[in-house]
Amino acid sequence: MGKIGKIWLLCASILFIAFMAVAIQTFRPVRNVQPDDVMKIEGMVINIQEASGYDIVITLENDEHYYYINRGMLHGLTVEQLNTDILNKKVTLYAIKRWTIFTRDGNMGHIAKLLIDNKELYNEINNTIHE
Repeated sequence: MGKIGKIWLLCASILFIAFMAVAIQTFRPVRNVQPDDVMKIEGMVINIQEASGYDIVITLENDEHYYYINRGMLHGLTVEQLNTDILNKKVTLYAIKRWTIFTRDGNMGHIAKLLIDNKELYNEINNTIHE
């Protein structure tokens, strides 16, 4: 193999390793959420919907992010009850913060904790102390 072939192989290997690192960071599952893994977001809930995979999607006013409670329907939450409890009300969300190729601002949209008027409706954070 000539010098050009070795350089090309080295560059291709480096690009492959970088691509794999980004892919692993992007698609690794959210488990064992700690208080340092979340960011606090406050806003007015304007829409609540059921999504595929038993997820619950929450839309906040003047916020372009996609917020969801992963498998929320399996955790005992219902869209009907959330519509009664939080629709058109100000809530506090704690969303997972993690940089990925799709979430360059660090906001994954995965809701780890949901509060309304300091009442906890959903929580998957271990050792949760925020307030």
